[in-house]
Amino acid sequence: MTFTQAVRSCLSQYAGFEGRAPRSEFWWFTLFYILVDVAVIAVGGMLLTGSITSVQGNVDRSVSWYVMTAPNWLMIIAHLALFLPTLAVTVRRLHDVGRTGWWILISFVPFFGILLLLFWWVQPSQREPNAYGPPLLPVR
Repeated sequence: MTFTQAVRSCLSQYAGFEGRAPRSEFWWFTLFYILVDVAVIAVGGMLLTGSITSVQGNVDRSVSWYVMTAPNWLMIIAHLALFLPTLAVTVRRLHDVGRTGWWILISFVPFFGILLLLFWWVQPSQREPNAYGPPLLPVR
């Protein structure tokens, strides 16, 4: 699955928690989420300061800290818009390795929870049908 196919698939299944998501779909959408974050930080910084570089001349360095920590309404909107597709693709990825989507709640256990989820996210898809549906055929 390519980058654009993965993003299109995740956004078309905006809140679709049923089925399975292959490793490529999950990781391509994760990359898309990170790229959106970087773009929103840059645009938000430009909107707050009028420039991509906030420290010019003898301006106090605390200005650059404010740009990175200020409430960025654009980021809030982006995170709200991508929350459900991110949650859905994460649950479908867990389904792909034979786990229930409720395992996502283990992320609230500090350190251990994220490591366990990361371990499952990098696992190859189950080749046989499981309780969540048949395996998805690779797109070539």
